[in-house]
Amino acid sequence: MTALLILFTLFIILLTYAFKLKDRKPIFGIYAVPGKWYYLKYVVFGALYYYRKYSSKNSAAGNDGRAGQGVKAIADPADMERAQPLSDHAKAFDAIFFISSKSENGKGVYIISGCEQRPMGMCNGLFYIGCSQLPGKGLLCSKKIPDTVLFGAEIGEFGAEGIKMTPVEPMKKWNISYKGQMWYQNNPSKFVDVDFTGEWTATTKYFDFDTDLYPATVIRSIAKEKWSREYFELLKTAHQSHYEQFGNLKCKFKIGEESFEYTLPSFRDHSFGHKRDWTLMYRYAFHHIFLEDGTSISVGVICQPSTASVFEAGWIALPNKESYPVKWVDLKLYQHGEGGQAPKDYAFQFKAGDEEYTVQVLVEYESIHYVSDEWDARMVERFCKFTVNNIPGRGVSEFHYRHTDGRPESVAKNDPEWYRKMCHKI
Repeated sequence: MTALLILFTLFIILLTYAFKLKDRKPIFGIYAVPGKWYYLKYVVFGALYYYRKYSSKNSAAGNDGRAGQGVKAIADPADMERAQPLSDHAKAFDAIFFISSKSENGKGVYIISGCEQRPMGMCNGLFYIGCSQLPGKGLLCSKKIPDTVLFGAEIGEFGAEGIKMTPVEPMKKWNISYKGQMWYQNNPSKFVDVDFTGEWTATTKYFDFDTDLYPATVIRSIAKEKWSREYFELLKTAHQSHYEQFGNLKCKFKIGEESFEYTLPSFRDHSFGHKRDWTLMYRYAFHHIFLEDGTSISVGVICQPSTASVFEAGWIALPNKESYPVKWVDLKLYQHGEGGQAPKDYAFQFKAGDEEYTVQVLVEYESIHYVSDEWDARMVERFCKFTVNNIPGRGVSEFHYRHTDGRPESVAKNDPEWYRKMCHKI
């Protein structure tokens, strides 16, 4: 009885102390930090997370609109893989993205292809080829970059205006192609015809952000935020389903009259949902890394203040085919390019499984493109040398910034001089 009285007294004291404490302000008014109720919120949301995760195991959450937070959006991988029917929202989307890279004779080779399907036959599409081992080539950008608005997208397909990505076998094989002009970043007024074909083959199982993220990272990010009825409504309505997979890209392409052929380690992702509103996203920094020992890594930090202003995410696939979710990432966005200039030489650490990894990043090329017809998002695409725990590799780092300056008229005019000025800013 005495012990219970002591515990009750301590509880009342702690509760009184917590009420008197002031919540810590977010860093720069944006990045949330643990507040006075953090640990209680952690326990409450953790219980909810695990309850939903295990009570909904092997069921399709898409039927009741409660996907995410440990619950799959679609149970059948084949249904996840195909192009998703767009919702009736003006910002409906279905997006696919491929990144491939390796070191060839000490030089980097990079391929990026992406398409975000939007209503009315519009998509945000892009294609990059980077070849530092080819003198005079450097980085090639698809014709409209930095703009990515493309037209003529067919329903149920990924791509437009020369870009095409087609699923062949769910979660196992894709075909990728590009046919059209590209411009040289080192000479923006120079265009060249490019004909690219590639076959992408999976080497790992898919990693679903709805169910496979390390639970503590999800719970931690939500517990930091200020809770309200409006907050949880936003958490529900802003949800997007997202999954990733590693593989190999076997490709052939011609740049003008020159022919090339490579087999590259590769990453792909697929995102879809009721809507994608880029104005909600403040920043993110992601890294897709292919090491020379066969290790593949996807790791980053996301800041979407309406849902989670500090969200650590990712996974690692080892050469022995084992894969692990990222437990934590120590990269602080407010310390890395907060002013709008993404860093080009930096390092950070993360943990996956029982191992801690130190990542060193050195940017070789950098390009900027914009997403949505209003240019709501500025993507800084960086083609990088990586060293992870002393093992060298190549890959891509993407830094996203919310963009509020609108879409310049010079883009619609396809003005090479504007491209040149843009390149000089990079």
